[in-house]
Amino acid sequence: MPPDPSPSPGERITVSRRPHALPGRVEVMVGDQAVWFASQSELELPMDAVVTAFLLPTWNRGALLSLDDALSALLRTNLPAVERLLHQWWGASGPYPLEPADAPPPRGGILASRKRATGLMFSGGVDSFFSLLRGTMAPDALVFVDGFDIPLADVARRDAAHDAVRRVATSLGLSVLRVATNLREHALFNTVPWDRTHGGAMAAVGHILRRHLSHLVVSSSDTYADDGGGGYGSHFRLDPLWSSEQLAVLLEGATHRRSQKLIAIAGEPLVRQHLRVCWEHRTDDLNCGTCEKCIRTQLTLLAHDQLQHFQTFRGSVASVTRAVRALPCVPNRFNLRVEYDALDLTRFPRDLATAIRALRRRSRAALARRDHGRMSAQHVMRRMLALWPG
Repeated sequence: MPPDPSPSPGERITVSRRPHALPGRVEVMVGDQAVWFASQSELELPMDAVVTAFLLPTWNRGALLSLDDALSALLRTNLPAVERLLHQWWGASGPYPLEPADAPPPRGGILASRKRATGLMFSGGVDSFFSLLRGTMAPDALVFVDGFDIPLADVARRDAAHDAVRRVATSLGLSVLRVATNLREHALFNTVPWDRTHGGAMAAVGHILRRHLSHLVVSSSDTYADDGGGGYGSHFRLDPLWSSEQLAVLLEGATHRRSQKLIAIAGEPLVRQHLRVCWEHRTDDLNCGTCEKCIRTQLTLLAHDQLQHFQTFRGSVASVTRAVRALPCVPNRFNLRVEYDALDLTRFPRDLATAIRALRRRSRAALARRDHGRMSAQHVMRRMLALWPG
């Protein structure tokens, strides 16, 4: 049975598309703020794109999305399963989006089986490179998004990253679909961390490109073996649920952890020339070399005697040792356990091995303090509620 679309009490966030004369630009008002997507390719703006991007932020706010057109039947049918996952992982749930009563019913059937092209979301990172070079689904196009992990204002870095993607695509005989969007600048979207919303955001880009794509491949973050129920914004249990009859969202690479993927592709010339993992952008280089993700990547490469071959890293044993010593902690308990604790320290020089041991110790201590602080805050809240009159 399809979900009941009846509104519940609470804030209603109105969604209304704005007409635009250019075929490569679409715009929608979500609440009182505009979201736009722009490309040299022709775009559409189905309500599926708005819902995949804004469902979690809306539920997190306890609000209702009021749409100006109907959802696809498949996405509407998938909403209860989406809600179960979001509630299990983050306690998020709420009323289903309200569709206009007079909207014509969407076309039925699994139209994505009428294949147009398969697009791979491609940032130039380990996951997307693994999907491209070792994946089971050969793409026809690489989809690169300005405004996701590189801000719109950082024009030089965006163009450099896109140039690398274009070079990769050209060498493999693929096309590039480049899309720019201000989605991450929207106030409502920003109420939820990017690590929870990025899967829905990628699906939204796929939906606006549905004139060109029938299938969108998203690269996994978690593996099947690591599915402990914690959840992540892009996840093998969640991503396919963002599909519609027009676009099938597929997931690739959940058989391997990121370090395993990196070693599997480390010998590829394209990876050595163009790998980009950094999102903190502490320097003008595409990889700063000193953030936690850059350090983690370089340690894996050093452990397998590969770092010296990578043109997008300027690291050496000495510079990586300094970076490890300067890193306050590994902020993610999962990465500490499956990446740093799994490093074979016999593969490193003594000073670097010592620095890694120290990083492990201070990371465990920092994470324990963080967990204790959260528990203390929850205890105080429970005490306040217990003492509240009435």
